[in-house]
Amino acid sequence: MPRFIDDIRASGRLIKPWWITLAKEQAWREYGKHVADILTMPDLPVIVADNVADYYYEGTDQERWDLGRDFPNIAPPYPAFWVEHRLATHIRSKEFGDTDVTRWTTRGRVGMLFNALDPNLCKAEGELPDNVKWILWMDVFIDYGRGHANGGSAEGPTGATFLCVDADGRAIGTQWMQSLADDSMGEAMRNIMAWYNVAFLTISFLHCKNVVLEDHRMDAPLAKKWRARHNGLEPAPYHTLVIEPLKAILRHQGRSHEHGLAKAMHICRGHFRDYREGRGLFGKYHGQFWTPMTVRGTKGKAAAAPNVEVRI
Repeated sequence: MPRFIDDIRASGRLIKPWWITLAKEQAWREYGKHVADILTMPDLPVIVADNVADYYYEGTDQERWDLGRDFPNIAPPYPAFWVEHRLATHIRSKEFGDTDVTRWTTRGRVGMLFNALDPNLCKAEGELPDNVKWILWMDVFIDYGRGHANGGSAEGPTGATFLCVDADGRAIGTQWMQSLADDSMGEAMRNIMAWYNVAFLTISFLHCKNVVLEDHRMDAPLAKKWRARHNGLEPAPYHTLVIEPLKAILRHQGRSHEHGLAKAMHICRGHFRDYREGRGLFGKYHGQFWTPMTVRGTKGKAAAAPNVEVRI
C-alpha cells in the first residue's frame, strides 16, 4: 500500500488550499517549490502514526491539549522528517460526545513536514528566547479523500508554522504561522495549527521507553508494480510506533484521562549519544543514537530498563 507521501511524490504537484488569496498565490507557489524539494529527498524519514491518531481522536475524550502539559518532549528526532496518518472517522470528546465524521471523509489523510532549524542561522521577527535550542518549521498537507480533477491529492502546503523548543524538548510559547490567507481567516488558521497535535504526541511517544519504532517497506511485488507505474520512483520506507504497552500504563496506572499525559508519564529527559568515532556502541555500532525518556507509570516506582534506542 502506498503511503501519502508516495502519492504526493508520484503526482508531482501540490494543490493550492482554497483560502490562499489571489494576491498571495505567487508567493504560495514559490514557497511550495521550496517545500517540494524537501518532500522529494529520498532519505527523508517517514513516520506513519495511524495508531497515535486513533489514540488521540478515539482512545481519549480529551478535548483541549496544551503544548507544555500534554507533549512533554518534542525535541526533533531528525533534522527533517515527515509524519502522516489517516484522518479520523470518529472523534470522542468529553464536551461534545462521540462524533461520526464519515459523512465528510472515509479515506482522508494528513501529512506534516518538520524541519529542525538552528536558531543561530535564522532571521526572526523580534528577539528569540535565550533558551531556544531548535525552531521547528512545520507545514501540513491534507487529502480529504475526495480526489481532484487535476490529478493531485494533497492540499498544501498550507503555510509555514514555527515553534521554539528548548534543549529538554519543551515548547517555548506557542506556534505562529506565516499565513497566506487574508485577515478574516484567523480562526481557520488556528484550527489548522491544531492538526500538529498528533505529530507532537507521536514525537513525545517516540522518546519514551515502552515504545518500539518498527521499520517497514512496501512488499517487493507491490513495490515492483509501483516503480513500473511511476517511472522508477521508489516507494518510501517508513516507521511505525508500537504504543500498546504505553497506552495501558498511561491509562490504568498513570490515569492520563484524569491528570493529562505529562503527569502520567513522569518522564526523565532523553539524550543523544554519539558513537560515530572510536569503538562504537558495544564495540561495533557506529552512528548517533537517541536514548529515549523513561516512563514511570506510578510515582515512586522504579521503571524497568529502557528496551529500545532510536537510531538517528
